[in-house]
Amino acid sequence: MISTLKEQLAIDLNCIKEDFDKKSNTVKILGKNRMRRRNINDDLQMFMACFGKGAVAAVSGELETFMRQYVENKDGFRCFDMPLHVLENELKRHGGIINEIEEFYLLESREICQADTELDIEILEGDAIKKLYDDDRFHMAMGYSQESDRRDMLAAAAYKNGELLGVAGASNDTDQIWQIGVDVVPEKQMHHVATDIVKIISNEVLKRNKIPYYGTAWSNIASKRVAINVGYKPVWVELKAVKMRQ
Repeated sequence: MISTLKEQLAIDLNCIKEDFDKKSNTVKILGKNRMRRRNINDDLQMFMACFGKGAVAAVSGELETFMRQYVENKDGFRCFDMPLHVLENELKRHGGIINEIEEFYLLESREICQADTELDIEILEGDAIKKLYDDDRFHMAMGYSQESDRRDMLAAAAYKNGELLGVAGASNDTDQIWQIGVDVVPEKQMHHVATDIVKIISNEVLKRNKIPYYGTAWSNIASKRVAINVGYKPVWVELKAVKMRQ
């Protein structure tokens, strides 16, 4: 699965898969490959990723010289390290701003533990997911769309005594790679609801011969715990910057 994700990120960052295994850092010019993940913003000014060795940064042409100097002689992970003011100041000069710093997880195995849960679980697929769209509490789990290129493919809804407690969803970031998201109503977050439904949705994605992956903000400890408890492990990090809206 890691090899497939490296191949996809090579498309996303306009590089080659082997760049992620170098000790040195790599700078490329951003491209707009139609095969890149559907959740990547068209207004990107910079996109940097690292699988633990050298970082790969794809940037707009105006940032290329600066970025080569910025990553020079750094360990890959240090390119994402605080303080980021040097990078932020240069982005600001060109009308840009950092908008995402995320950590991404892959399953350690295609065989994960089944959820032993007392919850009532409903699996929804395709248009059937629309029945959940009237409830506005689950934007981390669903994109609330069946019409866009990137859309909700699967959802696992957890109920207890008829009450909807949480939703885990899977979106088609590519035809083969689906991202998992989860949302639980706040007062139920300590009841293992998230772990149970992420296990369930991950197994449903695997049954369809797709690759599930899980992303979260670096600061979201609760979300990281869910990923690890399900059987995901941290594999790569991303930092993105976009043009500021006028």
